[in-house]
Amino acid sequence: MGKASWLPYLQCMIAKPCRLFIAVSAVTLSCLTPQASYADTAPPNIIFYMVDDLGWNHVQAAAGTMGTTPSQYQTPTLDAMAKKGLSFTHAYAQPNCAPTRAAMISGQYPARIHNDVYVVGSLSRFNKNGLTKNAAQFIPQKQSEDVAPEAITIAEALKKNGYATAHIGKYHVGGHRGDETMPENVGYDINIGGFSQGHQPTCFASKKKGSWGFNKVGLGHFDRFAAPYDAAYVKAHQIPEDLIGSPKHISDAVGDALEETIGTLAGGDKPFYLQFHTYAVHGPVRARPDLKAAAKAYAESKAEYSGFILGVDENLRRMLALVEDLNRDGDTSDSIADNTLIMFTSDNGGTHAPNTPLKGHKGMLSEGGIRVPLVAYWPGVVPAGAVTDRKVHCLDLYPTVLELAGNKWIPPAKTHPLDGESFASVLRNPEAAAPREPIFFFFPGYMDVRAQPSASVIDEVDGKRYKLYYEYEADAWQLYCLTDDQSEAKNLVKKKPEIASMLSKKIDAWLTQSHPTWKPKFPVRKSTGEAVGPPPVL
Repeated sequence: MGKASWLPYLQCMIAKPCRLFIAVSAVTLSCLTPQASYADTAPPNIIFYMVDDLGWNHVQAAAGTMGTTPSQYQTPTLDAMAKKGLSFTHAYAQPNCAPTRAAMISGQYPARIHNDVYVVGSLSRFNKNGLTKNAAQFIPQKQSEDVAPEAITIAEALKKNGYATAHIGKYHVGGHRGDETMPENVGYDINIGGFSQGHQPTCFASKKKGSWGFNKVGLGHFDRFAAPYDAAYVKAHQIPEDLIGSPKHISDAVGDALEETIGTLAGGDKPFYLQFHTYAVHGPVRARPDLKAAAKAYAESKAEYSGFILGVDENLRRMLALVEDLNRDGDTSDSIADNTLIMFTSDNGGTHAPNTPLKGHKGMLSEGGIRVPLVAYWPGVVPAGAVTDRKVHCLDLYPTVLELAGNKWIPPAKTHPLDGESFASVLRNPEAAAPREPIFFFFPGYMDVRAQPSASVIDEVDGKRYKLYYEYEADAWQLYCLTDDQSEAKNLVKKKPEIASMLSKKIDAWLTQSHPTWKPKFPVRKSTGEAVGPPPVL
């Protein structure tokens, strides 16, 4: 497929003042006419679309990426949604898949006893290309791989607030310790695909013993969507006819599960919360053939990855089309768009391509590892085309959705305190939002060449945003002004010692806070056999 035949996928046409149509899909984004605020309306449906390993500026939505997106990345649906919604320029996740999901699901930093997920696998991820185990000065402690069953998950809290709940796709922080931490046992009414699995082993369905399925993906939950594309399917989803008879891509099967689940949830008598967590764009990176061909029209290099991202965007258009017209009969009288908040994000920084101008990538505490795209869309409540540089963290989703649900029930602060801050008011009025408190990071172990024991804080000082790092191995500090230097190229620790000192005290206060659930796992110094504690205050 050449560039000319791909153009319909990228055109966004304003057909009427109140309707934005994306040509390929006939998706409509509702007219943003003035309505009451969320405080005056029924609790909304909430769909949280989390992509795996998608870089901050690997999307077309220019406002949120501050105009830094390379032309090879095309996400027309997300771009259109951003123009009718709110883009966050400084949204943060944890630097790795599992800790982000654990933080989001628990609403807590890893230093809490019921979260305790700092990295995928273990904190002792040494390899021959990084600092070796023998050369390291510290011994990391053991961590968990699951959110503890004693935790109150975001789903359990929302159920107490009257919500129906569902999860589709990658979960990653349940099932390692048995059924007790599986999604269906920690508050999710529907679970399709979620367990301990961290990625899809295969991207295309195959036939085995007469049946089509996705080999070792999602406990087989997606196999019922695995039949090859047929004429009815390509017509219904407006994809090329030359796909007929070819194997189904996992992203399309996940999209099929999305349509089924929204239909089920919307047919109930409760507002719903849906985690739509795709396997894309985690490796193996394999795009649907037509999407890879389309991506080549914009960049020969990384066409597989860019095409994989186009599949992410296709699922978004399916989602938007469905909330506009639940039974897809062309009559939008059954639309739930006006009372549905959709948020699109990633679980960590990109890993398959550079995140320039951000430094680093997935697994690192530099901006390229932790800054992620975040776009919120809710017709009539979220202002159209708005942009905010207010920093937010994946921890913040939990208190945000509880506020939107009315805060009828919140977890007890004594046993399950929430570390995040609600950004519900930001959704309604971004310009009036107060600054967020500092965002902290603490990593007490080793992750190949990407991470060693370290701590970090991001906060505003005198109207500018700064980031302070401490590295235990080097016993050294780094300070960057993200406002002036988002590439983190100029270490200001010697030029601005007073700011470095102030922020080091905040790291110390955060790590030494007193609460029964607060148990940071400080690494043990080999030479003394004792845990090192927080970084020294400057």
